Amino acid sequence: MRKTLGKTAKRLIAAAVCILFAAGGAAGWYFGVYTKDFKVTSGDVFSEVYEGDFYADIPYDDYLSDGEPPAGVYTVDIRDCGAVPDRADVNNRDAVQTAIDEVYTHGGGTVVVRGGSFTTGSLTLKSGVTLFIERDSALVASQNGADMDKGCLLYAEHARDIVLTGGGKLCGEGNCYSLAPAEMPQTEPFPETLGVWELRQEYRRRVRFAHESKYGNLVRLIECEGVRIENFMLENSAAWTLELNGCTGVQVRDLVIDNNRHVANTDGIDVAGSSNVVIEHCFISTGDDGIVLKNSEGLGTGDEMRDITVRDCRVTSCTNAFKIGTETSADISDVLVENCAFFLNDIYPGGVSGISIESADGAKVQNVTIRNIEMDGETCPLFISLNNRNRDGEKDNAGAIDGVTVENIRATGVEIPVIVTGTKKLTVQNVTLRNFTLEYAPGADYYDYRPFVPAYEDTYPECNRMRNLNAYGLFARYAENLTLENFTVTPREGTRREELLMKEVENFVRV
Repeated sequence: MRKTLGKTAKRLIAAAVCILFAAGGAAGWYFGVYTKDFKVTSGDVFSEVYEGDFYADIPYDDYLSDGEPPAGVYTVDIRDCGAVPDRADVNNRDAVQTAIDEVYTHGGGTVVVRGGSFTTGSLTLKSGVTLFIERDSALVASQNGADMDKGCLLYAEHARDIVLTGGGKLCGEGNCYSLAPAEMPQTEPFPETLGVWELRQEYRRRVRFAHESKYGNLVRLIECEGVRIENFMLENSAAWTLELNGCTGVQVRDLVIDNNRHVANTDGIDVAGSSNVVIEHCFISTGDDGIVLKNSEGLGTGDEMRDITVRDCRVTSCTNAFKIGTETSADISDVLVENCAFFLNDIYPGGVSGISIESADGAKVQNVTIRNIEMDGETCPLFISLNNRNRDGEKDNAGAIDGVTVENIRATGVEIPVIVTGTKKLTVQNVTLRNFTLEYAPGADYYDYRPFVPAYEDTYPECNRMRNLNAYGLFARYAENLTLENFTVTPREGTRREELLMKEVENFVRV
């Protein structure tokens, strides 16, 4: 009898071990499938442009106008310094840089670009210089990466009172520094409803990831003061389009950004550790984040960043139209975004989010107001995430999101709910969501029931990592003082999801 029981016990233990190993393997496969992204990593440069790569309906005349260089100031035409137009085989860097240096040495004035497109390597803009590019003229990045030795087309550091204007453009030739996508752009809706993780992979199959020759940003301004960019265009960037790094006193108005929407890492405007910045009446069409605020030691910044205003902008982006994050080891406060349109409704899948507010590396993100926003084709209308990636390794569980008001939001083409998420150690504080009208995209509902949703506490935060969730209106966890006022959602017909799903939320009020 004792021998029989011993054999039985051994069999039960062996069966239990097998079940545990199988469960562990299944869990590993399950979470692996939903964390590993598709990416093209090798190949030749692929410069062909497909239908859907560029947005076809930019209303240029609403933002750009003809103009003349400022009268009564010292002026140098780059052609007088030897620049040759409309010759891709001629590098005009020496001629253009000579014109910039001459104006700077004179004490300030205007460099004029007119009469065609001028190929050039990297240029350094200097204090007191206005770069006036006449409409229908351009400075164009060389397709030889060796010519782009500053890692951007236009560079300035510790400069004051610089201006980009004239109605013309800088062109980065971004698709000449990228790999072929696995698939062509999707210009029609998918025939069936896909989960948001599948949508993420469909997007990545269409991305033109970087070729090893890629040089970097289109415009990079570091610790500059008194910057004005007005009546100007930035086109076809190879990476970040306009980086404002540690700058103060910046005005950006009547700017058009027209990028290939499938070239990777082509953020529109990156406000990195800069303060007293106004961005208004701009049209931004790009592949990565449209307007994004960052502040971290890794970017060379680190002082508190404050007083950022974005208004009257239209943004079409394959990722996040407006975003705070992810590089967030230093504080960001006093942000206002108002009267904007965020959309992606001519290629598919839609944008990742209309609005993302994130603190991932220890930053305190405070006093953020976003209001009067129209959205169409944004998978997630609002994603608020506080986690502990701690990229710089110096601020473990030190971050905060406190004092966020988002109001007067109308969004169509939604796929997942508003998300407000912290961690067990980091609670999102004092969020008010007021006057929301959300409507889901057409099609059958995608139901993805899970009893457990990972917190992704120490990784890159993004809404589609959380998949479709079991709520259609609001998913909230680890939050305190969360207020919902006049919040209306039209889900897909026959949905089995709940309107609201909350965990560890203290002091929730719905009016």
